[in-house]
Amino acid sequence: MMKLSSFKKPLSIALSAVLTLSLTSGIINFHPGTAKAESVEKTRFLQLYDQLKDPASGYFSAEGIPYHAVETLLSEAPNYGHMTTSEAYSYWMWLEVLYGHNTGDWSKLESAWDNMEKYIIPINEGDGVQEQPTMSSYNPNSPATYASELPQPDQYPSALNGKYTPGKDPLDAELKSTYGNNQTYLMHWLVDVDNWYGFGNLLNPNHTASYVNTFQRGVQESVWEAVGHPSQDNKTFGKANEGFMSLFTKENSVPSAQWRYTNATDADARAVQAMYWAKDLGYTNTVYLNKAKKMGDFLRYGMYDKYFQKIGSAANGSPQPGTGKDSSQYLLAWYTAWGGGLGTGGDWAWRIGASHAHQGYQNVVAAYALSTAAGGLIPSSATAGTDWGKSLTRQLEFYNWLQSAEGAIAGGATNSYGGSYSAYPAGKSTFYGMAYEEAPVYHDPPSNNWFGMQSWSMERMAELYYILASSGDTSSDNFKMAKRVIENWINWSKDYVFADSRPVSDAAGYYLDQQGNRILGGTNAQVATVPAPGEFWLPGNVEWSGQPNTWSSFSSFNGNSSLKAVTKDPGQDTGVLGSYIKALTFFAAGNKAEHGNNTALGGTASQLAKSLLDTAWGYNDGVGITTLEKRADYFRFFTKEVYFPAGWTGTFGQGNTIPGNATVPSDPAKGGNGVYASYTDILPDIKNDPKWSYLEDKYNTSYNKTTKTWEGGAPEFTYHRFWSQVDMATAYAEYDRLINNGSGPMPTATPTTTPTATPTTVPTATPTATPTATPTVAPTATPTTVPTATPTVAPTATPTTVPTATPTVAPTATPAVGNLVVQYRTTDTNATDPQFRPQLRIVNNGTTAVDLSKVKVRYYYTIDGERAQQFNVDYAALGGSNVLGSFVKLEPAVTGADHYVEISFSAGAGSLAPGANTGEIQLRVNKTDWSNYNEADDYSYDATKTSFTDWNRVPLYLNGVLVWGVQPQ
Repeated sequence: MMKLSSFKKPLSIALSAVLTLSLTSGIINFHPGTAKAESVEKTRFLQLYDQLKDPASGYFSAEGIPYHAVETLLSEAPNYGHMTTSEAYSYWMWLEVLYGHNTGDWSKLESAWDNMEKYIIPINEGDGVQEQPTMSSYNPNSPATYASELPQPDQYPSALNGKYTPGKDPLDAELKSTYGNNQTYLMHWLVDVDNWYGFGNLLNPNHTASYVNTFQRGVQESVWEAVGHPSQDNKTFGKANEGFMSLFTKENSVPSAQWRYTNATDADARAVQAMYWAKDLGYTNTVYLNKAKKMGDFLRYGMYDKYFQKIGSAANGSPQPGTGKDSSQYLLAWYTAWGGGLGTGGDWAWRIGASHAHQGYQNVVAAYALSTAAGGLIPSSATAGTDWGKSLTRQLEFYNWLQSAEGAIAGGATNSYGGSYSAYPAGKSTFYGMAYEEAPVYHDPPSNNWFGMQSWSMERMAELYYILASSGDTSSDNFKMAKRVIENWINWSKDYVFADSRPVSDAAGYYLDQQGNRILGGTNAQVATVPAPGEFWLPGNVEWSGQPNTWSSFSSFNGNSSLKAVTKDPGQDTGVLGSYIKALTFFAAGNKAEHGNNTALGGTASQLAKSLLDTAWGYNDGVGITTLEKRADYFRFFTKEVYFPAGWTGTFGQGNTIPGNATVPSDPAKGGNGVYASYTDILPDIKNDPKWSYLEDKYNTSYNKTTKTWEGGAPEFTYHRFWSQVDMATAYAEYDRLINNGSGPMPTATPTTTPTATPTTVPTATPTATPTATPTVAPTATPTTVPTATPTVAPTATPTTVPTATPTVAPTATPAVGNLVVQYRTTDTNATDPQFRPQLRIVNNGTTAVDLSKVKVRYYYTIDGERAQQFNVDYAALGGSNVLGSFVKLEPAVTGADHYVEISFSAGAGSLAPGANTGEIQLRVNKTDWSNYNEADDYSYDATKTSFTDWNRVPLYLNGVLVWGVQPQ
C-alpha cells in the first residue's frame, strides 16, 4: 500500500541497510462481543475489549486491578510487570467509556472507578480505614520544608535545611469548605499489586495491593538506580529506627514514621478526559461525573510550584514565596505530593507541588472539560473553573512556544532551575518567567526523546481541535493556537510514519533519504522506503538542539526557527501507534468539521489512520496487539548502579538485607561516599521469574562487558502492556465513531497469521507516568519534605588499559585542514581536579558521507603521575556505547603531552552525512586512584572554550591519515 502521501517514494538504498521481517503463524481466537459490530473497526474494538477482560489473558489481578503488563520480567518505569500505575487506571476509564458508548452498558465504567477509588486513591473508600490519617493537621501557611534536588543519586540524602521559606497554599481552605476535609482526591502513582516487594499494606491490611514508590533522588536516578520503598513507612523495613527516609533526606533527628503519596498529574487528567467523553457520549450518572469534577478540583495542586514560590521569581537565584495564585504555573507539573505522620506524635502533614512542567503531561481536553459549560465538568470549588480556564489558554500557549521549526514539541520549562532555584544561565529562553528545559525532570533517558510523549500530548491537542471545530468555534485564539500546533505536528510526523512499507535507516537509527544521506531535520522529509506488506513503522525518538524564542504572546509569535528536531529510530511500539492513530483520527474529523470536507492534509491523516489500523491487526496474537522487542538496556539488571550511603544497611520486604555483601565502591566523581548494589541485590525474587534464566543466559553468552555491546544480540521479549492494548483498542473505536460515523464495511475474515517484525529497541524509560518521588518528612511542628526526585541516567564508565606506543603519524607543525572538523568545549574549568572533561563534536563539511568507524580523534594531555586510567562517556548523541576510548603513552613525551586518549567509534555510530555533525560527545577521564591532573599545561585543553569551537589541537584521523588539526611536537 502506501506511506500516505499521494505517491510512493522511490528506493535507491541497499536492502542491507533495512531491518528484516519474519512471519510466524498463529491462530487468533476471539470471544464474541456483546453488541453487534457494524464495521471492521467496531468489531475489532470489541474483540480487543474481550481479550483484555478475559481472565485467561492475565491483565487483571485477583482484586480486579489492571497490571502494568501481563508479563512480569520488565523494567521501564515500574520495575516489575505486576506493578500498576495511575496511568493504567486512567486508560482503563477510557476503555470502559468507549465500551459504554458502543454497547450502552456503563456499569463497567462505574465498577472501574470504584476499583480505582478502593486501591489507588488513598482515601477512606467507605470501609472506615483512614489512608491519609493526619491530613487535618496540615498548615497551608507553611506547606513543607525546603530541601534541594541534587544532580546525582550519590549526593543524597538531601538536607532538610529550610533554605527558602515556602509560600502559602491558596487552595486548602477552599477545598475544605467545598468537601468538608482536605484529604486529597487523587491517585498515588505506583501500586505493588500482588505485594511482590513484600512490604504489605500498613494502613489497610485487608488489601493485598500496597502503595509503594521508587524515584526520589534527582534527575540522574533511573529505574535501574532507584530503591523501592513503602509509601506507608513505620520503619518495620529499611534501616533500623529510620526506615527508608534516610536514603532521601537528612534530618537533625531520627526520621519519624510517616505516610506519603505522589500523584502523576497526567494520569488523573486522563481520567477526567475520559469522563468528559463519557458525558459527551450520553453518560448521565452525576455520582461519577461529580467524582471526576472532584478529582479535577484537587488536580489544581499539580499547577503549583514545589514550595509555592512565585512563578519566575527565581530567575536571579532568589525565589520569593507566593502569597496566593502567583505560585501557580497554570500548567500541569510532573507531580504533586502530600503526606504526614504515623503513630504517637504524628499530628503533622505537608504538601508540595512541582516546579517542572513537561509537554507530555499537559491535557487541554481536561482543562476544557473543567473550565467550560460545554465541557460540563466544572468543579464545585469557587475558583476552580476560572483556574482551569486560565490553564487551558496557558497550555495552548505552552505548546506553541515549544513547537520546533519542523513541528515536533520540545520538552518544557522549570521554575526551579537545577532543582535548587539556581539563577538562569545567560540567554536562557523563558515562558512566563520559567526557564526552558530540553529534558525536564529526568535524564535517563532524556525525558523528551521518546516519540510516545509526542503522540500522547498531540492526541489530546487533536481532540481539542475537533471539539472546538465541531462546536463552531473556529475564530477564538484558543482554536487558532490548537489548530496551528496540530497541523504543524501532523505535517511533520506523517513523513516518518509508514504502513505496508519500511523506512530505510542506518545503524545509528537515522532515517535516510533516497541518496543514502541522513535526514537531520527540516520539513517535508523524503524518507527512502522498501515495500513491506503488513508492517507498520513509526519514530522511536527525537533529538533536540537550540531553544525556543522567549514567549511574549501568541499574537506576536512567529515560530521557532532556532529550535530544531531530528527524528530517529523507526520502531514498532504498539501503544504509541494507538495514540498516534487517534491523533490522526481526531485531526481528520476536526479538519472536516472546520472546512466541511477534508483538506489534503486531513485526507492524508484519515487514510494513514486506516492503513495503520489495518496493518496493526495482523500483530494480534490472541492476547493483544504486540511486537517483539529488543531490550538492549537489560544488561542493567546485572550492573552495580544503585547507590547507598556509607554505613546504610537495612531490610527489604523480600527478606533480604540491603544493600547486601556484593556491593562495589561508589564513584567519587558523582559526589557520594558509599557503595553500589545491583537490581538483584535489592530484588532477589526476580531470579524466580520464568524468564530470568533466559535473560541470565543471554547476558552471560552475548553481552561484552568491555565494549558494553550485545555481541550475540540483545534479549528479546514480547510484552502486553495494559495501557498499550487500550490505546490500540480505543484507536479502533474512535476511528469507527469519528470516520465511519458508526458504520462501515463489515469484516470479511478473521486473521490467522501474525507478522512478527524484527525486534525493535524500546527506550529505557518507556511509557508510564514516572512522577518524581514522594517527599519524606521530619516530625516537626512544621512539616518537612524531601525533594521529589526524578528518573535519571548514570554515565557509562569503561576502564581501559594503557598500552605504550608511539604516534602512528609523524608530528607536523602545519595544521591538517580537510572536510572533517573537530569542535571542542569544556565546562570543567578547574585545571587541578581528579578528572578532565573534554566535550567534542565532529562536523562533516564535505559532500560525501563518512563512516565513523574509520575515524579516530586524539586528545593530548599530561598524566601528572603514572596511574591506571578510566575512560567514561557521560553522554553521546550517537549513543554512549558507540564511543570507545583507549590510552596511549607517548615515548618520548612532547610539549604539553605525555599521553593521549584516542577516541574511536563502533559500527553502531553509523555514518556522518554531509553538512551534519555527531552531536555532543561528553567525555570524562580519571585515574583509578583519583589523584589530580594538572590540565593547565595540557596540549589539547583550553578552559576559555566553553562553547563549541573549531580546535586544531584535537587532531582527527581518517583511515589512519591525519585530516584535521596538528599534533604536538
